Amino acid sequence: MPANSTGNCYLCGAVLGKAAIKNHLIKTHGEEKGEECCLLKIEGGAKNEYWLYIDVPMKETLGEIDFFLRKIWLECCGHMSEFFLPKNIDVDFNRALKTFEAGTKLFHNYDFGTTTETVITIMGTITRKPQKEAVRLLARNVPPVFKCADCGETADYIDTELMYQSDNPFYCEECRERSDGDMLLPITNSPRMGECAYSGEDDTFTFNPASFAAGQK
Repeated sequence: MPANSTGNCYLCGAVLGKAAIKNHLIKTHGEEKGEECCLLKIEGGAKNEYWLYIDVPMKETLGEIDFFLRKIWLECCGHMSEFFLPKNIDVDFNRALKTFEAGTKLFHNYDFGTTTETVITIMGTITRKPQKEAVRLLARNVPPVFKCADCGETADYIDTELMYQSDNPFYCEECRERSDGDMLLPITNSPRMGECAYSGEDDTFTFNPASFAAGQK
């Protein structure tokens, strides 16, 4: 799957490639006045077809990022997590975003057994109006579509026993009984898909194009 997959802007509904999203967000959605925020790009470490853009006030800490990543991508069983810089330099969760320079890359690991790594890049700053939540989701990759190994229709589940042995460990609802049901997990828009007991986030972060047509965004 290409790393430069397309994504949805959650502020206007535009569909753009990952490389184009940064300029779009700054030029189209940066406010002249307001709260200065850190603009972050977040990608799956081994699966960078999954990506997010978020903004967070400069005064906030890495703890807010961890909390957000758990909600949208990671949380399954309350595992531990960590942040670190290149060369495995640990970073405290209480460190403020304003202490990092643009271009800095951070790494985040969730679960030290079946680990999911994400790469966080400080892209620069963006100004926004005050928000209720510290972290605002700005853009996200369009969910990948997988085909059922048996019938070729759109798949709903991943076989966690086969996912490291087969090029196509996916099954649709109708064909799922041909696989071991105990080893199936839902397909999710997350680099943690198929790991541990992860079954996806709630609908809070699902892109809804109808909301833009109705003028709700």
